[in-house]
Amino acid sequence: MANYFGFIDETGVLHNDPDQRFFAIGLLKCEDTSALYEELRMLKNKAESKLDLERQVKGLQKKTGPFEFKFASITRGSHEFYYELINLYFKFAKLQFCSLVIDKTNPDVKIEEVFPDTWEAYISYSKTLIRNNMQANDRICIIADFLGKPKTSNKYYEPEIKSLQTVYNATVLESHASLFIQLVDVMIGCIVLDFRRKQQPGKKFDVFKSKVCDFLKGKLEVETLAANFTKHQPNYFSVWEFSPKQK
Repeated sequence: MANYFGFIDETGVLHNDPDQRFFAIGLLKCEDTSALYEELRMLKNKAESKLDLERQVKGLQKKTGPFEFKFASITRGSHEFYYELINLYFKFAKLQFCSLVIDKTNPDVKIEEVFPDTWEAYISYSKTLIRNNMQANDRICIIADFLGKPKTSNKYYEPEIKSLQTVYNATVLESHASLFIQLVDVMIGCIVLDFRRKQQPGKKFDVFKSKVCDFLKGKLEVETLAANFTKHQPNYFSVWEFSPKQK
């Protein structure tokens, strides 16, 4: 029996959007956050200081607000810090990462027919990811990236997630307040980018985001992130392209 912290983040949207074919949820399971948090904090401070100095040299105004690791924010000047971020994940062998990816063009994925709204779909897919990545005797406390509840719904994310047998508590945080959620953001960003690259091989994608994605693939020793797979070494890492027929 193990007790975990579980950090959740999502990328993409669940409503119809031709520019966002994929939606993904990632879950980072961690028994002990102490050593990882210390190293994440030091890396964040290092990246923030270097990028602030570069902005000063260029005569630019200092960035307002704290530095945040976000896949969407990877640039020429920051991408090397994301290699270090991914390296930290693999430095701690007990960390586990799992993800659920939804291709909204899959004819079996009928979000509008199954759910009254995308909010309930998000809650349901979060539950599915957690349920399928927990042993019966294990327990987990979920800390998820804040996603605003629509006023039309009377369902809150936290009690819905807490209704799962393996979840002993749940809360939400703004992503800038959790380096663990930021790590999940980067992982699922890499995964979705590789799904997009697989489906659109002739399209040009951001070179630095692609470098970070390929760095993660190299660490996992896989040819693609855009497939159903589970790796147990060097760390547990799984990608599940969800289909209702496989539920």
